[in-house]
Amino acid sequence: MFNYPNLSLIEQAGLPKLIAPPTAMPSKFEDSTHQLWHCQTVQGEMVLKVCNQQNITKSAFWLGLNHLFGADFPNSLANIADTHEFLTQHGTLQVPEFVASKDNQFVLTRFIKGKDLTASHLDESSIIALAKHIVQLHMQSDTHWGDLHAPQFSAEHWTYRLQQTLSLLAEKSTIPIDKARLNIILEQARKIKENSFVPMMLDLRWDQLRYCDNGALVLIDLDAFVIAPKSLDLVLIANLMTEAQLALFKQHYENYKAWPDYNQQKPCYQLLLFLMQVFGETNLASWMKRI
Repeated sequence: MFNYPNLSLIEQAGLPKLIAPPTAMPSKFEDSTHQLWHCQTVQGEMVLKVCNQQNITKSAFWLGLNHLFGADFPNSLANIADTHEFLTQHGTLQVPEFVASKDNQFVLTRFIKGKDLTASHLDESSIIALAKHIVQLHMQSDTHWGDLHAPQFSAEHWTYRLQQTLSLLAEKSTIPIDKARLNIILEQARKIKENSFVPMMLDLRWDQLRYCDNGALVLIDLDAFVIAPKSLDLVLIANLMTEAQLALFKQHYENYKAWPDYNQQKPCYQLLLFLMQVFGETNLASWMKRI
């Protein structure tokens, strides 16, 4: 008999029975907030994602997400099945089949065979597929923002919570943040007016996407979805891409929706993404000039 790692006998009692010892999968980052395990079960191959509680408490990303959006990660893992269902209904990218989860503890999904995308190995079809997915999610706009399944904040709350989160993250940052620069951006944040809020994956990177063996593009990590300003989502995407890639993305996005002007919001959102370490950048000056 084999056991799921780091789970109690009660937690794994209802899970598919293992037919081999689970194999640890390498972490992509030193401060990864989850340990991944490849599991061979009587129902096929699965991936077990177990929370690393110590890393979560130290994570600038989860501090920012929880503080700004009123999220409750990792307790929100109790609702991860709803996230899978939401993306299945409203997105165009495939997502792994949900199997089981427990708040504050783990998620078990079906393993997707394939190859993770990298920034250096992209083709036009990947950009176009992502554009279609994002614009489809942006069709699900809301007047409130926050939790993906129950957005609790109205538009007028955005400015204050953004300022407070930027200040908190700058205070906690291991990379010194120039106070004069911070004060300028905080003043800019005070003037931001947002009224269009959409589903957003706050840790979207190319390695969160995988081409499965049948050629479909799959979004493999779903626990950082929130309802956020559309302009924040597009600033993140602009940082993800080269100029040529962004031009292609924008072309296909604009087949369905207008591209908003986010120049006013850009410095604030650039700093937010930097402080949350979404892309792991360490040079603030060069980061702020990226787009």
